[in-house]
Amino acid sequence: MHPEIAELKDHEIIKLSGELTIERAEELRKMLRDTLERTERLFLSFTEVTEVDVSFLQLLCSAHRTALKANKSFWLDKDRPEALRSAIKEVGFVREQGCNLDFTHHCIWKEG
Repeated sequence: MHPEIAELKDHEIIKLSGELTIERAEELRKMLRDTLERTERLFLSFTEVTEVDVSFLQLLCSAHRTALKANKSFWLDKDRPEALRSAIKEVGFVREQGCNLDFTHHCIWKEG
């Protein structure tokens, strides 16, 4: 499935679905890069995600760091599909504390 991008007044939303794996890594990387270049705030939501691998998690982490360095906001929907939650746990990305690069200590992997 192709990502849906919605441009709102103060942020953009990317709705991702299907397989978020190495086979789509370049497409997803370009989409995240291009969107972060044109918006100050980016929100990702997920629907019908069937598979997630470490390449996608690395892209998300990289996008978050890129946003932080540019003083932009990047966040994920708290309603995460099981495939994403499982991948986060499998690769050990679960965090109890926020990112030390972010002065607010936000981290896309921190739940709650």
